[in-house]
Amino acid sequence: MTCLRRTWCGRGLLVVGFAFLNLAFLSVAHNDGAPAEPCKNDAGMTIEAEFRPGIITVDAYAKDWANIRGYQFLLTQAITADLKSPYPQDSGRMQIKAVHDGREIFFLVEVPGDYVYEDGQIMGCPAVALMFGIGDDATYHNMGGCQEKSDTCSSSSCAGHEVDIMQFTISTAIPGRLYGANLLDNLNGTGHDSTGHLDDMYAWNPHCRFVDGLGPNDVKEGAGAQNEWRGAWTHTSISNEYGMVQGDSPYGKAGTKGFYIFEFARPLRTGDRSQQDKQFTIGGIHGMAAALWYPVGNVPWSPHEHYSANCDWIPLKILSAAGPSSHTFTKVVDTLSILAVVLALAALGTTFAVGWWLKTNPHATFTSINPL
Repeated sequence: MTCLRRTWCGRGLLVVGFAFLNLAFLSVAHNDGAPAEPCKNDAGMTIEAEFRPGIITVDAYAKDWANIRGYQFLLTQAITADLKSPYPQDSGRMQIKAVHDGREIFFLVEVPGDYVYEDGQIMGCPAVALMFGIGDDATYHNMGGCQEKSDTCSSSSCAGHEVDIMQFTISTAIPGRLYGANLLDNLNGTGHDSTGHLDDMYAWNPHCRFVDGLGPNDVKEGAGAQNEWRGAWTHTSISNEYGMVQGDSPYGKAGTKGFYIFEFARPLRTGDRSQQDKQFTIGGIHGMAAALWYPVGNVPWSPHEHYSANCDWIPLKILSAAGPSSHTFTKVVDTLSILAVVLALAALGTTFAVGWWLKTNPHATFTSINPL
């Protein structure tokens, strides 16, 4: 995933460009126009999202994911993808898990990292993003791959290059609390999250990236845009048994070793009508990517300084209830169904037996119960 420029919007649809620091610098950093380098990271690995209804609570705690298969990817710098210089924390690998319940799809992302948190300092805290290809011509390289510049890109000139992005910067988010979709921001008709900065976005290339519902020059882009993502975060060193509030910041001890845990959910299908949301299909295979920003050595990160889980799209396969990985769940359901049928037949047989005995034994006596 190439460098992400963060776009903000608040009440009244006021949007402030966060990373318009220097477009010339970003152009060099992204190496725009250069051909994609050969991908050698984890080619061939496919993430399978099993059908597992009713087991996931979006709270950033991984216990309910214990029996779900995880997929590990070596995190490398997005610009160079140098396997010799991976993410310098523990194994340097990101683990991704996915399931669905027929209506929503759920993701768990785990990354090793010493605990660091600076309240309100976006670049002083970790951040994660998931990206999905929407348009037929959308490429992983250059975030959609549209060749237009920031002053010429549009839904017409970049048609077919759309990618869907969910980005979560945790600098104002409390561990274990839910962020993303909320009534206040959705009434504005955008994908922004003004509370926890778990934003629903889309892009055509690194320089043309916006929150859902807005386009170039902060102009409305499509009607009825919503942020339909929900998510939470925590760190394994944090004790959050009884819940936390903002007054507990920084929530944990700096430098403590452990893992950051991010958990997300979104409907498989959304009401998007402007090619800004990926529409997932049960049984389908969809291209996805994942990225991490981390203040290595306590040095705030820059937008282009992020690590990617792969150097090309990672296939995401959404299994049906009859899929091979769902056989165990299906067998349990089948066993319970058979048991219920057997018990029902036994009860019915007992009823007939008692009725027949009463009919064929006229001397059976009954003791009436006196009224109270």
